[in-house]
Amino acid sequence: MMKYIRHHGHIGYFCRMLLADKKKQENISEYIIYMYQTEMLIRNFDFDLEKIKIHVFGNIPDEKMTEAQREEAIDWYAEVIAQMKKEKLEKEGHLAEVQQIVEQLSELSIRLLSENEDYRAVFNAARPAIRENIEASEGLISNPVQVCLNGVLGLLIARMNGRHIPDDTMVQIEHFGNILSLLSHFYKKNQSSS
Repeated sequence: MMKYIRHHGHIGYFCRMLLADKKKQENISEYIIYMYQTEMLIRNFDFDLEKIKIHVFGNIPDEKMTEAQREEAIDWYAEVIAQMKKEKLEKEGHLAEVQQIVEQLSELSIRLLSENEDYRAVFNAARPAIRENIEASEGLISNPVQVCLNGVLGLLIARMNGRHIPDDTMVQIEHFGNILSLLSHFYKKNQSSS
């Protein structure tokens, strides 16, 4: 299974803040998915920082998180909340900064399709599932990279809610994960060389 798909409980939410920069450096696809999860969490708690403090941080034992880490995490959530409100993302959508990275991955994907045989083979294996998901979105999504990200995010949400995932869906998600893994690898390589 894709190495970056893990089940996150409440402790995972605060880790997201502490790991956000690290993930951004190491696995850009995982970073994007973490940020999507953060947006969902904030919406689930009605953009209320007090609710986040109680329900997310209230269950973390002191030995797992120092007071300084707790305050840093709460400040980070406050910044994300402020940015989401500024961008009018109360009901739906994703942060512009995160979506710019998705666009960069899309451009990289297009380039790799013409330049890299291994990437082309992985993408072609996923192509039927990507096409099926684009058609199912009825025009809402046309970007193959966004389809892959949404698929992996959907799997994480389903697992967190204890839902069974059909085998054919798992095959699709595996293909999506393979694309994202390769894109993250080449993205990191490009960042290192620039």
